[in-house]
Amino acid sequence: MTEENNYAPLKGIKVVDWTQVQSGPSCTQLLAWLGADVIKIERTNTGDPTRNELLDIQDSWSLYYLQLNANKKSLTLNIKTDEGKKIMYDLIKKADVFVENIAPGSAERNGFGWKKLHAMNPKLIYASLKGFNEGSRFEDVKAFEPVAQSAGGGASATGWNEGKANVPTQSTALGDSNSGMHLTIGILAALLQREHTGEGAFVYQSMQDAVLNLCRIKLSVGLTRLKVGKLILTLMFTSLFKTATRAGQQLPTPWVTQNGLLILALMAGKIANYTRKKFIH
Repeated sequence: MTEENNYAPLKGIKVVDWTQVQSGPSCTQLLAWLGADVIKIERTNTGDPTRNELLDIQDSWSLYYLQLNANKKSLTLNIKTDEGKKIMYDLIKKADVFVENIAPGSAERNGFGWKKLHAMNPKLIYASLKGFNEGSRFEDVKAFEPVAQSAGGGASATGWNEGKANVPTQSTALGDSNSGMHLTIGILAALLQREHTGEGAFVYQSMQDAVLNLCRIKLSVGLTRLKVGKLILTLMFTSLFKTATRAGQQLPTPWVTQNGLLILALMAGKIANYTRKKFIH
């Protein structure tokens, strides 16, 4: 291959990235690695929640954020204002791909649903990533890694069953990054299809289905896979435990420390400390 022909396959493709945390950003990062021009839209004041995760070094960038958002441009917008909406619409009119993984129904309520954007830009590839399929009884439920793994069967494949509740554990990001990779495949297929039809497409990926796809052999024969032992990885949740139902909240394993505290790692990088006496009744 000559040097002048050696270029990124998605060079010239413009992507508006309205995603957050890990599942959506892992998809748009792959597009950026392939040469697409990705503009990440972040909320004003706080930005992506991962900006506050893994802040190991003082006054440095979050490792979590950098791992998922390298090679992207970033723009903060308040899409609830007229000015913010106009800027977003202007970007979308010139885009090839629009990717979102916000709460179910939120894109439509804020004026960024598929039908409206398709009418605005008929060649647009609209990619949506949610916890569950459209039409599912859980389609309105928010989902993060623990929910996706539990619903898709991944959590039962690794780690030990712990405690009286016999709740399975988790390991790698089968629900998040894996879902992003599945969505990327759909986007690439839609871009290729557009070369033949000249029209955009709606691409939908559920996190549950992405996990199910990786567990399909185990599930198809009804086998319970042998546990591989307790896996402890940075920012991976080593155990699940029962709590009151509250969609979208994550409470990874509590650790008992030498000073008698239980530390709960919460989303948005916050740490909550409780004494054993206060937390355990």
